[in-house]
Amino acid sequence: MAATDAAADLLMAVREGRSPRIAGLGAAAPGDEAGAWAIQREVLRRLGGRIGGYKCATPPGRPASAALLNAANIRPAPTRWPVAAGARIGIETEIAFRLGRDLPARATPYARDEVLDAVAGCFPAVELVETRYIDPAKVSPLEAQADGIAHAGLVCGADVPDWRGRDLAALTVRQSYAGDVQVERVGGNPSGDPVVPLVWLANHLPGVGLHLEAGQVVTTGSCTGLIWVDGGSRVVGEFPGFGRVVIDLA
Repeated sequence: MAATDAAADLLMAVREGRSPRIAGLGAAAPGDEAGAWAIQREVLRRLGGRIGGYKCATPPGRPASAALLNAANIRPAPTRWPVAAGARIGIETEIAFRLGRDLPARATPYARDEVLDAVAGCFPAVELVETRYIDPAKVSPLEAQADGIAHAGLVCGADVPDWRGRDLAALTVRQSYAGDVQVERVGGNPSGDPVVPLVWLANHLPGVGLHLEAGQVVTTGSCTGLIWVDGGSRVVGEFPGFGRVVIDLA
């Protein structure tokens, strides 16, 4: 608990503007995944938040990863999002799911069809990214996870009625900023198929004392890559024919 509190102290100081960004967690860095989740949950407690969902990705050739989302920072589109003067924010267009029922811990893993049967909605989303580290590429994966993998917020588009009949791996993604297209391509999810990380997460969370619950949102990895932008302009993340997300960066 002492190391968890010390790490949370460092991260909260940056979040609250009492400290500049930090190089890392130093001696308070988690030694295992359970420690990283404990730090995330302590930061969330201090923020007065609750778990509204998760971000996850299972890129081939790299470790799978996940972090919790503060329910207070999950919003419907269109919306305005504040960006501090002189600051930048990361944007990523993704496919997300909303659970319709719980997937509690059990002895046998959930199959793909079982996980999909528990999904109540699927929609486009834009994840907003802020880091508490000077250079997030220079911290360990566990330190990155302790900081929620640089999560700031998630803006969700409308549910897509016919999503079960769509090839989610073959959707075209387009992301624009200030009227200019930044990315346009087919696919792009780190796992190829966005259902893959969702199923992984459903089976992984019980091992760290958590599970997917009805109403929670799961976003499944950037289809556009992470792009840093300034405030003051409009972001549009969309999958043409599948839906769009509009955010005015204030």
